[in-house]
Amino acid sequence: MLSLRETQRAFLNAIQSGSTDVMESLVQDDGISAELRMQIYRNNCRIGFDSALMATFPVVEKLAGTEWFKQAARRYQATYPSRCGDLQFVGVHYPEFLREDLRGTDYEYFADVAKLEWAYQEVLIAAESTTLDVSSLANVSASEYENLIFMPRTEVGLVTSPFPILDIWKAHQTSTEMLLSPISFDRAPSNIFLIRRNDHVEMRELAEADSMLLQQLMSEVSLGNAAEAAAGIEGFDLGASLRQLIMLQAIHNFRICPRNESHSL
Repeated sequence: MLSLRETQRAFLNAIQSGSTDVMESLVQDDGISAELRMQIYRNNCRIGFDSALMATFPVVEKLAGTEWFKQAARRYQATYPSRCGDLQFVGVHYPEFLREDLRGTDYEYFADVAKLEWAYQEVLIAAESTTLDVSSLANVSASEYENLIFMPRTEVGLVTSPFPILDIWKAHQTSTEMLLSPISFDRAPSNIFLIRRNDHVEMRELAEADSMLLQQLMSEVSLGNAAEAAAGIEGFDLGASLRQLIMLQAIHNFRICPRNESHSL
């Protein structure tokens, strides 16, 4: 006789693989075969998974078409089955799945569009944080500036891509399939800043220097080391980039890192 855990595993395997050999002896017929009973659960599992994925990645679905999207969803679900009762998180591995699935094709950019859509979801449900009180910087000695570690707000995201993914995202926010203007794939790389405001998620392009600084700050790098990392970018101005991020309300707080720690990051 199977234990409860073994029964649960057999049920899960029957849902995922389609094999009901073990379940035949565990499911009462009562007019409906074990196969048909399991098919009900299997369909519900797939439909729920598909619906959650479509709700999270609507632009990828529009780009690829519903049929391709559903076929890819089957492969994705087989590789990354849901480990959580909350379907909100089924898409966490979808961008990397698409990157591998579409590598070397003309559709590699789908993965970066998915990355942007997933970042949107993360920002949308992130915990709320406060905005930096700029006046508090007045108490920091100039000799400590390079050791400052600025902490971005929790409801902030950053997505970089060699493709014009924000243009693509914006072009697919209407029900019509006709784009008002063609999208150029020859433009400069995208650096998309996301932040949740009171009633929406704002997305905008950042300058490369501002994007690099934010990327460094999100890795908890000291201001001095962040400046070194961005120094190679043409026209980089640390003060101007930091002021831009503060103006966008991207910073939550700061702390002063000990000198030995700041230079070891």
